[in-house]
Amino acid sequence: MNLKSFFISYLIAPVLFFIAALIMSVVNKKNKYLSNRRLIITLLLTAVILGVPGFLGFLGMQFMPWGYLFCQLIYLGMGVFYTWLAGKYHEDQFLDKKWFFLVASLISCLLGMFLFKLAFNWLNDMQYGLWASTSILIFLLPPVFWWGYIAFLSIPLEIYKVWQYPRTPEEISMEHLDFDRLMVLELDLYKNTDDPEPLKVKAKAPPNMNFGQWFQKFIDDYNLKFPKSTVQYKLNNNESYKWIFYIKPSFFKQRHFIDPDLNITENRITESVTIFAKRVSEVVSEPARTGDQAIYL
Repeated sequence: MNLKSFFISYLIAPVLFFIAALIMSVVNKKNKYLSNRRLIITLLLTAVILGVPGFLGFLGMQFMPWGYLFCQLIYLGMGVFYTWLAGKYHEDQFLDKKWFFLVASLISCLLGMFLFKLAFNWLNDMQYGLWASTSILIFLLPPVFWWGYIAFLSIPLEIYKVWQYPRTPEEISMEHLDFDRLMVLELDLYKNTDDPEPLKVKAKAPPNMNFGQWFQKFIDDYNLKFPKSTVQYKLNNNESYKWIFYIKPSFFKQRHFIDPDLNITENRITESVTIFAKRVSEVVSEPARTGDQAIYL
């Protein structure tokens, strides 16, 4: 084998991967999605895992079609697991920076195909590892499907109930509440509309307490405890923000909106879910948003 053939067969893919990874690192550093070290490790580890089924080349002629279909099934499962991990640990980036994730996934797939081909041709005299490695491409199907599914769910639904901090704060009666079965609920909200990161806090709640009153009491108690870092609930001196509340039971389930006029139990709220509180505004056009990702009606 001459030098040119050796370069084309064994070195061109790693060189191209290095160049692509370098470009992705520059883009990642500029946008601060995650650390460059974690990015490179993720790309390499994903590619190596994708290349492992190439050792099925020992099946010889029996690889087609059953080995190929088996590889596709494996890669489909890997794609589902990859989508679940990305959604669990990098949900905002995964949904908002689709092209970054898609290009990064494609780079890992191409290097994985190269490793698959090397392993396959090493164990198979037929030398059709390149064609067999195309089974990896189905790995990209789950994230693309998930983005389409989220886009479908983002189609505006019917008007849901909003809650507004009362102009004259009502006195909340606590006598009838069941304090023997207190629940610890996790709340996710932005203290101010321009905050870059949300506040995640746990608060106790009686299961038979009206949700709107519970949220009002949470704001009052939090602002009393942290007077220098309060939760902003007034739009101006006379008007208060309107809020919606929802929970996400799991990564694959649709949002469940909370009725502020019902109690905790009636809203099917459990300690295992996070309650998201979002400010909303009735406007004709949507302004630029930072911090609190409000829903505009």
